[in-house]
Amino acid sequence: MERTITATKRDGRGKNVARRSRVAGKIPANLIGSGKAEAVELDAKDFDKMVQSGLRQSSEIQLQMDGEGSVKVLAKEIQRHPVSGDILHVDLYRITAGQKVRVNVPVETKGFARGVKAGGALEHYIRHLKVRTPPESLKEKIEVDITNLQVGGQIHLQDLDIPSDWDLMMKGNPIICKIAQSRMTVMSGQDSAEESAES
Repeated sequence: MERTITATKRDGRGKNVARRSRVAGKIPANLIGSGKAEAVELDAKDFDKMVQSGLRQSSEIQLQMDGEGSVKVLAKEIQRHPVSGDILHVDLYRITAGQKVRVNVPVETKGFARGVKAGGALEHYIRHLKVRTPPESLKEKIEVDITNLQVGGQIHLQDLDIPSDWDLMMKGNPIICKIAQSRMTVMSGQDSAEESAES
């Protein structure tokens, strides 16, 4: 999904400037890259729509800089008000071709596991992968098809479709998710065994 938003330069810094931006329907932001941070602001409604559409830390955004063309960025830090949940500030990181970026990529399951239909329970242990990746190989998410996973079945890190040029910030081959026997399944199995023994 292509995401585009316009940014304008923000004059000055500090709480008072940021407060005026919010009153005007803007979100103060920093555009970070090449060893510097540039003060900008985003339209609050437009950015909120982007967040509601499923924006992730790994989502590539086309940032249209007012009068300066566009740059590719990641919204890696979104600060919210602790009570209202309103977005207060955003840190945008420039993406530079050929230069690896450090990012958390979500791991999401799809499908309805056969083992769950049989009474098992899905246990999802690792929901994000910390990686360093070239922008050209950046993925918004990693999907895991669990449709054929039976009770006791497991999916490990090595089973994921991960680009070869990713540097995983994780050791070994941990379990991503599995279908465990639920308490009801175990009790049902015990009841069946007892009935067989009695007969």
